[in-house]
Amino acid sequence: MIKKTILCIDDIDANLFTLKSVLESEKDAIYNIITVDSAQKGFEVLLKQKIDLILLDIMMPDIDGFEATNMIKSNKKTKNIPIIFVTAKSDDATVERCFNIGGADYIKKPINSVELLSRVMFHLKLQDKENLLLREKEYTQSILDLQENIILVTDSNQLISANRVLLNFFGMKSVFEFQKNYKCICNSFEKEDGYFHLGLLKNEKDWVEELLKLLKDSDVIVKIVKESIDYIFAIKATKFHEYYILTLTDITHISEQSLAYEHDASYDALTQVFNRNMLYRLVDKKILNVEDKPFILIILDIDFFKNVNDNFGHLVGDAVLKHLCIVIEKHIRQSDIFARYGGEEFVLVLDVEIEKGVEIANSLRKFIEKESFDVVKSITCSFGITQYKSGDKINDMLKRADEALYEAKENGRNMVCMK
Repeated sequence: MIKKTILCIDDIDANLFTLKSVLESEKDAIYNIITVDSAQKGFEVLLKQKIDLILLDIMMPDIDGFEATNMIKSNKKTKNIPIIFVTAKSDDATVERCFNIGGADYIKKPINSVELLSRVMFHLKLQDKENLLLREKEYTQSILDLQENIILVTDSNQLISANRVLLNFFGMKSVFEFQKNYKCICNSFEKEDGYFHLGLLKNEKDWVEELLKLLKDSDVIVKIVKESIDYIFAIKATKFHEYYILTLTDITHISEQSLAYEHDASYDALTQVFNRNMLYRLVDKKILNVEDKPFILIILDIDFFKNVNDNFGHLVGDAVLKHLCIVIEKHIRQSDIFARYGGEEFVLVLDVEIEKGVEIANSLRKFIEKESFDVVKSITCSFGITQYKSGDKINDMLKRADEALYEAKENGRNMVCMK
């Protein structure tokens, strides 16, 4: 059995003798008893060695038991040591003050040996349990702090506890400081399409329950902006009694790679306008949601582009293609679809009637004709236009527009034809 050290503080030697005698009579517990006759001497002992429990008299000269307790509880090293008051005073006010000031218990004088031994044993066992819980808590916290992910506990309203990763990420020294600045982690989620945030919910208080529902069907991601940098996290949650445990895994680099892959899959590498695959996806989507709204498809082709490549080389040809896209993008709306169909052919999809489309195409044709291109100086383009008809697939529209383009080529190029 580990010997427990008990500090007895009383200004009367007889009382100290009694305490020591009773405690040393206990057969099942071996105590190391230290006795001092003043609070000041007690402080000196507390600073020098480990004390497991304090038996403290209230009525003492210079520093009484209450004042001594205040000092003990204000010291980081000694604040958790249980204090049992030993006093001749047993009125309600004294008893209430004993507990309010931080005492664990009190014993009336004259001392009852059975009561003293029982209360000492009880509080030492209780302290052992509390120390064990504290060590387990510290052990658990250490494990959490070793994790690379943000881990936190919340009651859905505010942060209860968190690992060091969360505090470091937000630049906070403690959970209390985080609570003052954010209260709940959910308040840091950016309100942006594609991400989970409070703006999506009818009742913000139930945000974790709503999150749990979403997680049953799909992954959920949140965005947190720190120092003007966007951070993307995959968020997971589980319920634990009345609390929720959440983990946030930083997937910013993965998200950036996904965006890069998505860009590569959707845009032409040379001109940085949409590629053919993206064109098909966007037009198919438009057809599904057409709802009798007119739209047109235009195929435009650079006239005699083979001559550009043959006479000036493919690098100059590539430069012409990129320059042409810049000219066209200057004169169309952001909502218009513009894609490279292949080679020197491009497709425009506009939400207008065909008559208006012809006007727009002719305007673009003139802008291109007047534009000065490096090396080749000038180029022209031919245009073929068609309007969506009920039941059309994209290939139907492309076929008609291509026939119109062929007609423009046959009739002398640098013109607009429709079909």
